[in-house]
Amino acid sequence: MDGATKRLFLLRSEKGGVNIYEATITVFNYYESSTAQIWYPHILKNVDLITDRGALIKKYGIDSTDKAELHIAYTEKDGQKVITDTAGKELIWLPPKAWAKQVNDDLSDSITFNPTTDFFWKGEWTGESPVNDEDYADRLAEGFYAYMNRENDFVFLITTAGGPYTVIPHFEILGA
Repeated sequence: MDGATKRLFLLRSEKGGVNIYEATITVFNYYESSTAQIWYPHILKNVDLITDRGALIKKYGIDSTDKAELHIAYTEKDGQKVITDTAGKELIWLPPKAWAKQVNDDLSDSITFNPTTDFFWKGEWTGESPVNDEDYADRLAEGFYAYMNRENDFVFLITTAGGPYTVIPHFEILGA
């Protein structure tokens, strides 16, 4: 078993019934309607977050602009991919276009990883949910993403979303 395979195996490994990964992140899914721009935060614990630039260069090459690699495990339930958030809520994963086509009431019950609009942050969001982008549009911040980047470290715009992988059920997300 090579190093990459071992790492993926460990992604789903448990030791004493406790997940071996301890990172907590918040994924922010962006939705734009004709009346508002809204961010839907999803707080996920026990994810694998790698921010070691050397490890990322070794894996993706010197030309990679990514600054983070995120692994998020999922389970299968009734034929759907499900990611459980910190509150125990089961979020159905949908591809970006399918997620955006939902009615507004369903957006907070599902999650996606859209490289054109979404971002993640190493931390646990404690603010309002959902987040109205207009509330953060002032002369210092050009919306919520700009605000988060200005006020916090470890904010990563999703650049690539790999998966769902099935042998070891997870998503691999790169961020810059």
